[in-house]
This record gives sequence, C-alpha cells and structure tokens, in this order.
Amino acid sequence: MKEILKTLDNRKQQLSQSALCRHLANETIEPLSRLSFTPAMLFFTMGFKDILHVLQDYSDPSPMQRSVNTHCEEDSFHWEWYLKDLERISYGRNFLNLPRTAVFAAIWSDRLQPVRNVVYDAIYLARTYTSPFHRLIIIEALEATFDCFNEPVFQLVYEMGLQDELEYFGQTHFHSEANHAMEKTTEDQESAAYHNYQPARYEEDIAIVIINRIFNAFEEVFTCWHQEGLRPQTV
Repeated sequence: MKEILKTLDNRKQQLSQSALCRHLANETIEPLSRLSFTPAMLFFTMGFKDILHVLQDYSDPSPMQRSVNTHCEEDSFHWEWYLKDLERISYGRNFLNLPRTAVFAAIWSDRLQPVRNVVYDAIYLARTYTSPFHRLIIIEALEATFDCFNEPVFQLVYEMGLQDELEYFGQTHFHSEANHAMEKTTEDQESAAYHNYQPARYEEDIAIVIINRIFNAFEEVFTCWHQEGLRPQTV
C-alpha cells in the first residue's frame, strides 16, 4: 500500500500546481470571473453519477464492496447541488439560458472532449477492474484529483461570502468531502479504509496504473477548464 499512497500523494502535489488551481487561487483576478468555467463542468458532474453506478455491486457482501457502495451512495446526488449552483452563478445562468441546441453543441464540442473523456475512461476502468479493492482505488483516485480542485474553489467561494448560498461549490459539499477525509487522516486509517487488505504485487501494479490513468485524464480536464476560464464570457 505504501507505493500506492506515495503515487497518490505525488500526483496530487503535481495536479495542485496546475494552471487551473493557480488561476482559482489568483487574488489579482476578479473573484466571480474565476468561476466562469463552471458550465464546462456539466458533462463531468452529471457523468460522475454514472461512474458511481458502475462501481456499485449489491450482490457482493464483502466489507470492502459495502464500503464502495456506501461511498457511491453518499456522492451519487452531488450533481443536484451543481445544477442548483449553475442557476445561482451568473455565468451558469447565461449558459443555461442559451438555446438548447447551443447548450448541447457546447457540451459535446471538440474543445470539451477532455471532459467527456474522463467520464468514459473512469467507466472503462470501473468495468475492467472489478475487484472491490480496485474499485476503492478508483474512488480514491477520483477523490484525490478533486481534492486539488476543491481546496482553491472552496477558499474562493468563502472569500466571496457565498459559502452558504452555493452548495456544490460551497459549504454543503465542503462538509461532505471533509467527512470523507476525516476517515483517512493517517496511514493506519487509510489501511483500515481498505479493511486492512494486503494486495498482491500485481494488484498494487494495477492500482498504480489506475491512479496514473485517472490523474493523466484530469490533467487534461483541468487544462480544458482553465482554457474555458480564459475565454471571453458574458457575466
């Protein structure tokens, strides 16, 4: 597990330095404009529910799979928070007020292909590596990538005083993710989250492949979202 945790930590540190994360934390840029890319998240946020659905398996009574199911249940409705926030953020309202054909054309545009790819890739991994251990690794990797995003976003929203108004980008989501993090604050607790499972070497190798593939996909997504944030937008 040590090599797996080391890989997760190294990739998180790298992703935290992405142009998107630095853009979100850049106090020289007008706060609201730093959220202008949020409509480009729509396919991922809606597709995340499908990723979780593939990871669930109620026919497997093992403790590790039960942990997977519980985690998926806890996160499966976050898309509802996102849709509400889109209507509360001016950039989101403007996007949703576009003609439906324009909205669909934007979501499935070439420039947002990386956003769709990360959903497709995660579903492929979930269908390919179906052991409860590897399903937990997929969840862990997805959480780790979004930790890099959530930290500057939550800080930005707090600076704007919108932490109570916004749900996906605000306090509601923050507390939900904090509860997950509290369960794994030490190496022993991390191991306990996997029910002290000792993976074979080949399972560790596969886990590292999964982690790197998910982080590679999110590097492209973060670049895509950053570029969207630099595009001229109507407030």
